[in-house]
Amino acid sequence: MTKLETAKSMAQAHKDFEPNLTNVYLVEPIAESDPEEPVKLLEVVDGTIERGIEPLTFAADPAHGREYVSVIIEVSPREFEAVLSGKLTFPRPSWKLGQELALQVAA
Repeated sequence: MTKLETAKSMAQAHKDFEPNLTNVYLVEPIAESDPEEPVKLLEVVDGTIERGIEPLTFAADPAHGREYVSVIIEVSPREFEAVLSGKLTFPRPSWKLGQELALQVAA
């Protein structure tokens, strides 16, 4: 599974678990060829506590389908607007907001 496929799978799994998750974005670079570069997601969650950008890192867990280290950044809708306007920035200058990942709503 590629990093992009992993990101999409993680985004959907998080949506299935967290009903207040409204949007998930890839944080680039994704660096498919660099095994040291984690899969990074920015998750917009309505009602989350506003803490700014606090990346949470999770180890790879191949036994459970996570081939890569992953980083999750959870923000409120208001914090997301601050990311878009540049008032709230990622901890590494090389990290940029990437594409939105499509989420399916469970029936």
